[in-house]
Amino acid sequence: MTWERAAAAVSRAPLQAVWDVLLDGRRWSFWNPDVEWMWIEGEPVPGTVATVKLKRVRQTAFVIEEIAPPHRFAIRVTVGPVARLRLTWMLTTHERGTRIESIVAIDGVAAGFLLQRPARRVAQAMPATLERLAEYAARVPDAQ
Repeated sequence: MTWERAAAAVSRAPLQAVWDVLLDGRRWSFWNPDVEWMWIEGEPVPGTVATVKLKRVRQTAFVIEEIAPPHRFAIRVTVGPVARLRLTWMLTTHERGTRIESIVAIDGVAAGFLLQRPARRVAQAMPATLERLAEYAARVPDAQ
C-alpha cells in the first residue's frame, strides 16, 4: 500500500529562520502539540538517527532519509521490511517569507494495517501544525 497527504503554510520568517526552528528538536513542542522533543543523534546527514518523543507514546527512532539545508528534511521509521512512514518538510522562498510544505507518506505491504491510523492522525493535524511552525519561526528572535 502507498498513501500520502500534504499540507502547506507560509511564514513571515526568512527561510533560514524556519530551517533553524525545524532542525532544533528542543523547539518542536512549541509548534507541534503532539511532540515533546526531537533529538538528532549526531551530524544531521542521511542515515543519522533522529529520535522523536511523542506525547503519550514512547520515543521512536526515525532515520534521516534526506537533508538539503535549508530546503528539505525527511525522516522515516521502518517496521521491519513490511512498512515505512516518511515525514518530509520542504522550505522555499516566498514573496511573504517562506513556504513550508510537509508530506506524510506510508508504503509497504503492511503499511495500511500497521501505519495508516497514525499517518492519518498526522495528516489531519498537519495544516494547523504547519501554521504554528510558521508563526513560531516568525516570532522567535534568535531564529532570525
